[in-house]
Amino acid sequence: MSLVALVMFVAIGTFSPLMSLQSVTVLGTERVDSAVISSGVANQLGKPLPLVDVEAIGQVIARQPLVKSFAIEAKPPHDLVIHITERSPAGYLKSSAGFTLVDAAGVTIEQTADRVFALPIIDVTGASPTAGGFPAAMAVLLALPAEVRSQVDRVAASTTDDVTLFLNPTGSRVIWGAPQQSALKARVLASLLVNFPLGSVAQYDVSAPNSPVVS
Repeated sequence: MSLVALVMFVAIGTFSPLMSLQSVTVLGTERVDSAVISSGVANQLGKPLPLVDVEAIGQVIARQPLVKSFAIEAKPPHDLVIHITERSPAGYLKSSAGFTLVDAAGVTIEQTADRVFALPIIDVTGASPTAGGFPAAMAVLLALPAEVRSQVDRVAASTTDDVTLFLNPTGSRVIWGAPQQSALKARVLASLLVNFPLGSVAQYDVSAPNSPVVS
């Protein structure tokens, strides 16, 4: 095949209706409205698959605040699959208006009148993710093993170095301090909870993890 014939073959294959985009599938959505994304990228239908404007599709997806990340997969000859990773709820901010469910970055997922999920309340100044204590509180929560995190009813932090946890069902207090050494503090707390089960003590102090105190 000559070079000219090869170029013509590639051009025909690229622009042929046989390679046109006919369907867009959006996967991985639970809270994100997949129909909004599908309708937003509908102007790409009919285009040859290699010429679909991926940047424009990305802009449509980026307008959805609950999308954490996404990947676009071409499936020749006619299909495009958009894989969505949604933001995961991490806790609630509580105010007089109700409860705001947020992810670890403080992005609002939804607002509700009631505490729908068994997730901790993030008790920070102004019930705002911009409060100085919010990153510290979230860093501590994320450092906890799942079995301990599930026992946290509330995490309070008025500054970046005074994180305190309150555990279900007894209300026992965990003095955490700053988020530094959180991995070590989490291991120490897990060990303390085994040796001093909830209800046997009122307070666990792991702010100095090499010298923990219970009282």
